[in-house]
Amino acid sequence: MTALEQEQKFNGVCLCGAIKFQFYTSKIKTIYRCYCSLCRKQSGTASNTATLILSEQFGWQQGQQFIRTYVKATGFTSSFCTECGSPVPNALGSNPKIMWIPLGLIEQDFVPEKELNFCMNSQANWSKNHTVPFEFDELPTGAEFQDYFELNK
Repeated sequence: MTALEQEQKFNGVCLCGAIKFQFYTSKIKTIYRCYCSLCRKQSGTASNTATLILSEQFGWQQGQQFIRTYVKATGFTSSFCTECGSPVPNALGSNPKIMWIPLGLIEQDFVPEKELNFCMNSQANWSKNHTVPFEFDELPTGAEFQDYFELNK
C-alpha cells in the first residue's frame, strides 16, 4: 500500500456550510485544548480544541470569500466565517507551513493517540468539574432543561 493510499480524507465545514475544506493525513494523532483567556474568547467556550497539520495536506473546497481574520498586536490570530461566526482553519503566523484546524468542524469521527492541555493556570474556575454532571444522550426536553437550570435561581 502506498503512502497516499494510507491517508484518510477529513472534511470540515462551518456552521452555515458556506466554508468547506478538506485535508489528508494517515490519522489525527494529537489534539490539544488551550484554556487561555484568548482561546476562551475566540471559541466562546472553556477551551479551544484543535489539531495541527502541514499546509500541504490542506485544501479549501469553497467559501474563502467568507473568511475574515482578526490579528491582535501580540500575533494571536482568529479566522472566522463572516456568515455564521464559526472559527475556521488558518496558517500559523509563526509558521505558515502549519495549519490550525478547529476540531468541531471536522465531519469524520476519530480517536487521537494523544491529547495536550495548555495554559491550565488560566483555566476558568467555572470550567472545572465541581459536581457529578448530569448527562443526556440527546438534547433534554424544555421541562428537563428548565428543571435542571432552575433558571439559575
